[in-house]
Amino acid sequence: MTRILIALSLFLCSSVYAETRYYLVEGAMELPTGRRVGTSLSLAKRTVDRAAGKIEEVVLSMRGQEPALETITLIQIDGEKVTLSSPQGGFSGQGKLRGPEWDWTQMTFTVKMDQGTTVEGEDEFAPESITATKRVLGSDGKLQIIIRESGRTISETLYDLLRNRLKSK
Repeated sequence: MTRILIALSLFLCSSVYAETRYYLVEGAMELPTGRRVGTSLSLAKRTVDRAAGKIEEVVLSMRGQEPALETITLIQIDGEKVTLSSPQGGFSGQGKLRGPEWDWTQMTFTVKMDQGTTVEGEDEFAPESITATKRVLGSDGKLQIIIRESGRTISETLYDLLRNRLKSK
């Protein structure tokens, strides 16, 4: 009986500290000249886990006729500083959070992609929305593209429905 109570207490405590939100995100890609060169649509699942000291973002992105691509980003938190990486490989970097602890409103970051490009980003979080601006720099340091994204929260049911249909293609 004691084991069950301890396990239940641990489960309840950890679930209080982990919160997941789901987003439908629209993106626009622009050249440094301002000319729009593409759009994207993404589904995002963002879990803020206090007990583990991390944020996990799972993003399923669609651009043009290409198959949907899923990327996982792990954000390890140390105070207001963060380390970004992906268990799939592909990038790593550093960043900084702003706003009330565990209820942050902004993250700025720089990640280095395995192919040599650098992404400088700024994400803003509100209770019902998320926005992001990413600047992609070539290995020579020159700006190649700007990506502007904005999204709104959606239900877990809608997220699962859309994700399952898009992943099956």
